[in-house]
Amino acid sequence: MDISKSTHASRPPVVAVIVTCLGVVLAVRPAFAHGFGQRYDLPVPLWLWVSGAALAVALSFVVMGLFIRGTPGLHGYPRANLLRWRVGPLLTHPVVTITAKAVGVILLGLVVVTGIVGSQNPSRNPAPTLVWVLWWVGFAYISALIGNLWALVNPWSTLFAWAENLFNDSDHEPGLRFRYPKGLGVWPAVALFLAFAWVELVFAGRALPANLALFAVVYSLITWTGMALFGRAVWLVHGDPFALAFGVLARFSPTEVRVTDPAVCRMCPIDCRDRRGECVDCYTCFARAREAERELNVRPFAVGLLRDAPLSASMMTFVVLLLSTVTFDGFTATPAWADAESALYAALPALGSSRLAAIGTLGLLTFPALFLGIYSGFAHWMATAGGRPTAAGPIARAFVLSLVPIAIGYHLAHYFTYLLIQGQLVIPLASDPLARGWDLLGTTGHRPDIGVVGARFAWYTAVLAIVLGHIVAVFVAHVTALREFESRGVALRSQYPMLALMVGYTMLSLWIVAQPIVETGAPG
Repeated sequence: MDISKSTHASRPPVVAVIVTCLGVVLAVRPAFAHGFGQRYDLPVPLWLWVSGAALAVALSFVVMGLFIRGTPGLHGYPRANLLRWRVGPLLTHPVVTITAKAVGVILLGLVVVTGIVGSQNPSRNPAPTLVWVLWWVGFAYISALIGNLWALVNPWSTLFAWAENLFNDSDHEPGLRFRYPKGLGVWPAVALFLAFAWVELVFAGRALPANLALFAVVYSLITWTGMALFGRAVWLVHGDPFALAFGVLARFSPTEVRVTDPAVCRMCPIDCRDRRGECVDCYTCFARAREAERELNVRPFAVGLLRDAPLSASMMTFVVLLLSTVTFDGFTATPAWADAESALYAALPALGSSRLAAIGTLGLLTFPALFLGIYSGFAHWMATAGGRPTAAGPIARAFVLSLVPIAIGYHLAHYFTYLLIQGQLVIPLASDPLARGWDLLGTTGHRPDIGVVGARFAWYTAVLAIVLGHIVAVFVAHVTALREFESRGVALRSQYPMLALMVGYTMLSLWIVAQPIVETGAPG
């Protein structure tokens, strides 16, 4: 999603588009359009880049099949507890944590206040930059590459917790008045995320500050109602789409929190322990545990995706929705979507001025349905290849987290340059958030440097991020297969369908990323 969408006129062969689309199931998070003054001329044709990237992913599968014979990361992995280091106590000191929470609350308030009383010109109001650039893009990077900082600074959780502390003296959550229905899973988060994706990708007024303020208020009421009905911790893991989204990305990150005393978990309002009885990344338990029972660990990247914890069908759907909405966003910047949009626009004159919104909504709903169907088909293929044709459902749930590294790679490919360029808008806006002619920080005269990155940098960053993301995904899927199937040979056979899926992801991802950045042929 971009604050202002752009379309591109180059038109690769339709057959190539169809083939790559059919060969793929998922890609990743939203793909902001890349706005560069010049496009990058590839030194060789695009199909060679796509083929080479696909070959690299396939070779990584061969290497892992030959050399990975155990299950690294499943039964313990190297980790270092930062709380035992000199810097550790500073990271969890009340002054640090309370300051971080206060900053989150202040920024939420800034979005609401500036949206209501500030300029309605998106370029003169910090709300669109704070929401779409620094928060939605920036926190995804922080979650994946550092850790789940959102669990600390989530302003909705913070404000509700402060209200609990103010009006209640007991240690129990006063909002826990109803038992959350187990069969409901995370479907509330799925519905809310789909609504958010519609605002992000379809709604024409997504950059209007007043609309962002209104959405923030409405979402606050929904969230606090859920917390009041079922309890803050329960709602965060079942109904809060952003806590779930950043939490899923943070499973890839090199940090985790851990509680070592099982007695703490017995008091937890959520079922936080995995099949091995370990309490990892449960921030409710971490907040309640004593210092000696807490760990803040540095760990290898991606091992959090290998935790032996069951996933529900609703959680699998949430992960696929997370990926499919990103792919849809990227796809809307391609000539194939422009052709489809033009044809549908001409075919739906009865809808009048709402035609574009209707077409966008149709595409947004079609992509998750298509991806779920294709992923389910590949899961059935994997189950059959592994000798368990009736276990397609459990196999699909077991392997869905292997798609997260692809999401992160795609997110880097699409958003990194966007963050570097449009994120600079916050510098002048910080000095004059209400467009009153202030210069509070002396930065009003700053002008964003659009030349800080170029199309060539964007392209090579995209290629590297996508290929590495898919290689890590192959690793996660391979280790998961060694856990799920009874022998190494069966596990390898089950991964041939997954390899086809990963190669398809790679090809489609690079094709989508290339459309706004590069000239698709070799220079003459």
